[in-house]
Amino acid sequence: MQRHPELTRQRLEKFAQYLKTLVYPTTTACALEAYAAPGRISYAEALAGDYRPVKLYDRLQPAWSTHWFRLRLTIPVEWQGQEVHLLWDSSSEACVWQDGQPRQGLAGSGDYWHSPYHDAYTLSEKARGGQQIELYIETAINTPFGITDTSALTTLGVLRRAEMAVFRRDIWDLLWDFVTVADMARCLPADSPRAGQALRAANRMVNLFQPEQPESITAARAEAAHFLAATNGAGQHTVYAIGHAHIDTAWLWPLAETRRKCIRTFSTVMRLMERYPDYQFVCSQAQQLAWIKESQPALYAQIQQRVAEGRFIPVGGAWVEPDCNIPSGEALARQFLYGQRFYQQEFGWQPREFWLPDTFGYPAGLPQILRGAGIDHFLTQKLSWNQFNKPAMSTFYWQGLDGSRVLTHFPPTETYGGLANVEELVRGVRNFRDHERSNVSLYLFGFGDGGGGPNEAMLERLQRMRDVDGLPRLQMDTPSAFFAAAETPDLTTWVGELYFELHRGTYTSQARTKLGNRRSELLLRDAEFLAALLPDYPQSELERLWKLTLLNQFHDILPGSSITAVYEDAARDYAEIARSGAALRQRALETLLAEGEQIAAVNTLSQARREVVEAPFAAASAQHSADGHPLLLLQAPPMGYRVQDGHTEGAAVTIREENGAFVLENALLRATIGADGTLISLYSKTLARETLRAAGNRFVLFDDRPLAWEAWDVDVFHREKRRDVAGAHSAHVVESGPLRAAVRFTYRLGDKSALRQIIRLDCAAAYVEFVTEVDWHERQQFLKVEFDLNVHTTQAMYETQYGVVPRPTHYNTSWDLARFEVCAQRWGALTEYGFGAALLNDCKYGYSAYGSRLALSLLRSPTYPDPQADQGAHTFRYALLPFDGRLEQAVAAGLRFNVPLLVRRCAAQGEQSFFSVEPGHVVLDAVKKAEDSDALIVRLYEACGGRATVRLRSALDIAWAKRCNLLEAESGDVAWQAGGAQFEIAPFETVTLKLGR
Repeated sequence: MQRHPELTRQRLEKFAQYLKTLVYPTTTACALEAYAAPGRISYAEALAGDYRPVKLYDRLQPAWSTHWFRLRLTIPVEWQGQEVHLLWDSSSEACVWQDGQPRQGLAGSGDYWHSPYHDAYTLSEKARGGQQIELYIETAINTPFGITDTSALTTLGVLRRAEMAVFRRDIWDLLWDFVTVADMARCLPADSPRAGQALRAANRMVNLFQPEQPESITAARAEAAHFLAATNGAGQHTVYAIGHAHIDTAWLWPLAETRRKCIRTFSTVMRLMERYPDYQFVCSQAQQLAWIKESQPALYAQIQQRVAEGRFIPVGGAWVEPDCNIPSGEALARQFLYGQRFYQQEFGWQPREFWLPDTFGYPAGLPQILRGAGIDHFLTQKLSWNQFNKPAMSTFYWQGLDGSRVLTHFPPTETYGGLANVEELVRGVRNFRDHERSNVSLYLFGFGDGGGGPNEAMLERLQRMRDVDGLPRLQMDTPSAFFAAAETPDLTTWVGELYFELHRGTYTSQARTKLGNRRSELLLRDAEFLAALLPDYPQSELERLWKLTLLNQFHDILPGSSITAVYEDAARDYAEIARSGAALRQRALETLLAEGEQIAAVNTLSQARREVVEAPFAAASAQHSADGHPLLLLQAPPMGYRVQDGHTEGAAVTIREENGAFVLENALLRATIGADGTLISLYSKTLARETLRAAGNRFVLFDDRPLAWEAWDVDVFHREKRRDVAGAHSAHVVESGPLRAAVRFTYRLGDKSALRQIIRLDCAAAYVEFVTEVDWHERQQFLKVEFDLNVHTTQAMYETQYGVVPRPTHYNTSWDLARFEVCAQRWGALTEYGFGAALLNDCKYGYSAYGSRLALSLLRSPTYPDPQADQGAHTFRYALLPFDGRLEQAVAAGLRFNVPLLVRRCAAQGEQSFFSVEPGHVVLDAVKKAEDSDALIVRLYEACGGRATVRLRSALDIAWAKRCNLLEAESGDVAWQAGGAQFEIAPFETVTLKLGR
C-alpha cells in the first residue's frame, strides 16, 4: 500500500479517544444526598448537616458556596474482584473525604476546564461484591481558576456525573503505551527515523487491537514495548522531572479557598505516592504547609513521612512565593528567616533552592539575600514571557549587587505546569539555550496556579518516556540532584537585576495594599527596635505580625493582580498589623520613657535628626498645623531619644506671594509655586543651583488599556496617549510659618475624580513636600506626576533592596526601551557630577525616566480581575530633594521621609543614643532579639556602592559580637571593645551581627 502518513496520524488520534471510552466499560449511578453548607465548614460540622436527596444535573448554587455530599455506596456483587472507581464531576472543585480524612482532590471536566484534572477516585483495587463504602465529598462552587469568566456561571456547579465504575487497568496501560508512541509520531520531526518508526508501531497497535480479545491487548503492548525499548546514546540531553503544583496563595480566589486547595492538592499527592513509588513532588511555600499542620494533622503526618523518604520535597526556603519588587530588603530577609526556620523545625533540614517560577521580576540585591539564607540555587521561568528580549541562557550564574552569585535555571519548557507529554519534552530540548555548556534541564509537571498537581496520566506517560531513543533521557529526581548535575565551570554569568519585561503595572495597582505593606514593614521595624531595648520582648506576637505581613507579600496579592475579596482580606490584615504593631510600639515607649511633662523625640533611624513634627498632644508651640496639631521643631540622636522643650531659636520658614506665585523659603531652599500648583522653581541655596529645567509637579493622565493582563500590565504605547491635567482651580495659604509654610491646591482629574494637595516646606527641611489626597473614580487611566529636572545624565538611579541600581534615561536599544517603567523602593534620582535631584515617596513604587524628566506613578484603575481596583479615597506623600550628587543623601532623606520621629511626654531628662553607625552611607536597618537566645541581632548594609570601615557603637551592655547570616547562624567573632566594633564592609554588602548581653 502507498504511504499515507497524515491519514495515519489522524487515525491514531481517533483511536486514542476510542481507547479512553473503554477504560470504564460498566457503570452504575450513585444515590446522592447533599447539604448546602453555611460556608467553608469542617468535616466534623459537615457530619451534622441536613442532607437531602439530589439528582444528576441539579445545579449547586451560588458561586463560591460550599456543598457537602454524602455517598453510601454498595459495590455490585457481580463486580467481585475487579477494580472499582468513583467517577465524579460537579463542575467545580471537590475533595473526597473517607474515614474522616481528606483523601483526594477532584475537579470537573466541563467546557470551561483546561482538562479533567482528577475525575476518578479509587474505591477498591480488588472489590468485594456487596462491600459498603461511605464517602463525603466537599464541593467548592468555583473553578480551579476562580470565577472571573462570567460565561462559566451557567455551567458552574452542575452535577454532571456521580457513578461507580469498573476500571479496566489492562486498557488503561495500553492507552498510555499507545499515546506515548503516537505522540512521538506526531511531535518528532516528520522526516526523522524515529518519527517514522513511531508511526509504524502505533499503526500496528491499532491493527492488532480487538476489544474483546485480551490477547490482542498483550500483542499491542508488546509492539509498544519493542519500540520503547530502543534507548538513548550516552550524549543525549537529560531532563530531570519533578512533580509540582503551583498554588497561588491568593489570586482569583481568596485565602480561605487556598487553604482548601492545599488540602485537595496535597491529599492527592499522598494518594498517588501510594501507587507510584518513584513519584517525587516539590512544595515551595512554608505558609501552605503551616496551614495543613494547623487544620489537618493526619495529612500533615503523612507529608512528614514522605519528606523523610525524600519524596515530598520542600523547596523555596521562603514563607510564601513573594513578590520581589515591592518588599523591602528586610522583609525579604524575613521571608527566609521564617521559611527556613519552619523547614528546619518541621523536617530537620533547609532547602538550598529558591523556587519562584511566577514572580514579576528579581532585584539585583536578591542573590546576596539568598546566600545569606543558605540558598545557592534559583529557579524561575517567568522571564520567558519577556516582551522585547527573551533570555539568552537557560542555566547560568546570577550575580547580584555585592558580587554574590547563585546558580540559576530557567526551565526550557517555559512552564511550571507541564503536562508530562512528548510534545513538551521535545520543546524543552529545542528551547534549551546552553547545549554547548550543559546537558541537563529541569522539568516541572503538574496542574498549577489553582493547584491540582500531577495526575495519573502524567505519571503513566513519564514512566514510559524515561530512556527512549528520540526523546531526551528522563529521570524523576530532586532539584538538588539537578543543580548538582547542572553546575559546571563553563556557565555564563548575568550581572544585575533580572528585569521582567512585562507586568509593569504591578508596581502601582492596588495602591492601598502597597501603602499597607510599607507601613507594616516600618511599624514592625520600630516595634522590634524599641522592644529589643527592654527585657520583656514580645517575640511570638512580633512573629505573628511579621508572618501576616509576609503572607500579603505573595506575588499576586501585593502586586495588585487579585480579585476584590483578596484585597478585602488584605485590608483586614493590615488593620490588624497597624493596631497590634502600634500597641507593641507604644508599650515599649511607655516602658522606655515613663510618662511625665517633658517632651521626648524618639528616633529609630541610625542618623541624627532635626525635624518639624506634629505633636499628638497639647503643647506650647510657635505654630499649629492646618488641622490644629501643635508643631514642634525637635532633635534626636541616632537610634535614641532626646528630651527638649520644642522651642528652637533661629529656625524659620517664610511664605510670600510674588508675581502671582507663592514663594516658600527656609535656610536651605527657595520654592516657587504657581497658582496652578506647578513647582516653578526649586532653588538650592546651599548648592547655588536651580533644580528644575521646566515647571514640575505636573499631573498627567495616560490612557491605560494594555493588550492583556489589565491589572498586571502597562504597555509602552500608553506614553503615546497622554492628557495633561489642568492646573489647580483654587489655591489657599494654610500655614505661614515660622515652622512650616504650606499652600493647599484643588484639582479636577478626568471626568469623575478630584485631587487636593498641600505643598509645604518645613523650616529645617532639605526637600519640598507634596501631601496629596485623591478621590479617584477613573477607569483604565494611569495618573503620574512629572518633574523636568535640571540634570543631564544617561542613567537614573533608583533605590532597591540593600542598594541602588542604574537604569537608562533613553531608548537606544530594545533593552533600554523595555525599562520604560521601573520599580524602586523609597526614591529615584537623576544625578550628574556635583548635583542631583531625588523624587521621594512614602508608598509608591513605579517610576519612569526619559531624558531629564523623572515621573512617579501614582494611581491606576484597571477593571480586571478586580473591577473596583483603586476606586475611592487615597492619601500619599512625595517630595523633591536637591542634593550634591552623593547618593547617601538620597538614602538618608528617603528614610527620614518614611520614618517619622516619635513624640512622647515623659519624665526623663537629657538624651540617649542606643546605637550609632558611621560612615553615613552605611545604614543600620534592623535591631531585634535573636530567635533562639537573648542576644541582639543588628543588620547593616552599605547603601551606595563604596567600601568603608564601619564604626558601630552602642550604649547597651554588650559583651561580645559575632557575624552571622540571615538565619542567625554564627560565622565568626567580631572584636567588641569600648562600647563598639569596627570592621570592613564591601560595596552593597549586608552585615548581620549577633550581640551578646
